[in-house]
Amino acid sequence: MAKREIDRNTPALNEDWFGNNAAFTCPKCRKVFLVSGMIHRNGRECPNCGKSKGHVQGAKNQGGHASIEWNE
Repeated sequence: MAKREIDRNTPALNEDWFGNNAAFTCPKCRKVFLVSGMIHRNGRECPNCGKSKGHVQGAKNQGGHASIEWNE
């Protein structure tokens, strides 16, 4: 299983993180999906293909972390 942490200090073209919500680009199907730290406490699978899962815990500006994982 591959995993990528979102760097809160470096903007990325394929991710965005604001508060406790993050937008991820699925590494498998390239579709963008949103993950809410409050609604999706156990993460959220890509609604298009289900082959990746985004996680958000805590707010970006309060030391939280966000990541996406997928099977290679």
